[in-house]
Amino acid sequence: MERKGLRIPVILLATLLLAAGASQAWFLVRHPYFCKYAAQNGISLREARKVWGRPDKVSERVMGLTVEASLENWTKVAELASVDLKSEIGSYYYNLANAHLGQLPDRLMDYYQPFERGLFLPVGEKSTPFQIACAGDVWFALGDMTMAERDAMLGLSFSPAHKGSRYLRRLAETNLVKGDYAAASKYLRILLNSRTDRAWAQERLDGAWSPEYSERIARKRALMPRIDLVHGMDQTQLILRILLNSNASNKMALDYLLCYDLLTKDLDAFVADYDPSLTASTLYEEAMLIFLAAKGGMDVENFDHYHIAPATLERFNRFVTIYRRDGGSLGNLTGDFGKTYWYYYYFAVRNEKD
Repeated sequence: MERKGLRIPVILLATLLLAAGASQAWFLVRHPYFCKYAAQNGISLREARKVWGRPDKVSERVMGLTVEASLENWTKVAELASVDLKSEIGSYYYNLANAHLGQLPDRLMDYYQPFERGLFLPVGEKSTPFQIACAGDVWFALGDMTMAERDAMLGLSFSPAHKGSRYLRRLAETNLVKGDYAAASKYLRILLNSRTDRAWAQERLDGAWSPEYSERIARKRALMPRIDLVHGMDQTQLILRILLNSNASNKMALDYLLCYDLLTKDLDAFVADYDPSLTASTLYEEAMLIFLAAKGGMDVENFDHYHIAPATLERFNRFVTIYRRDGGSLGNLTGDFGKTYWYYYYFAVRNEKD
């Protein structure tokens, strides 16, 4: 009888362990990005649920955006961002993926745009740790390693356990790009303690990376600013102009600058920054037409100089006709013009929190 009495808890324990394992496996299947993001932050799933709560469809997709971005799987980021989440994080990665795919201005108005926050996430006392963790991705892509390193350090500081491979990899790589191998080695040696990152770190410590990776580092290095200039962290346009002055072929920085001008409705800055011989988009044509109409410059010479297509001009005239007829009401414009810059310029309003 005593043996039977001892068997019961053992069987119960085995049953509970099996159930727990099945539950864990089911969670991994349903929320793979939540699990991957937790791993990148160096915390267990139990700790992750305490920090971020139980994931839902939206948070799973948002975490998917930042996980795939950290791996530079931009086609996958674009796929995840195809669902408009009406969120700053969603717009930020939607725009960044399109920039990598060479279509930022062409796709900008197809999506929710929370003004400049759709391009650059704010980093300040009101920012969430998740925002801070994501903020450096755009700067790394644009070539500003100082800003990218700053945001990686902040992300590490505000991460749940003050650690995580996503931040250490970024810190190592920004210093490899800058040529500061001593600083890079510091982070790489820490990553040697990680089973999943050990091979990646050892390869870079040994300098035994592939020719493709060497080319990647060289491309990033070519984008870096050539001058050191003291600036505020909120002087985004100035930072982008510094990048362009250092490397005029930095197409991503150019499109980010022009789109920043447009999302902030700063048409004077846009016209000063815009050179139609360097980049082209219907978005830029639409913005120029607003400016030319306001300045009395609606003539053939300007249309030719700014490469304004006849179809864009014809659509603008229709927009203006309806706008004037309806006394500035958006009702009859939404259907045909809801994804134009004209619609954004005249009707987009900042939220009170902005």
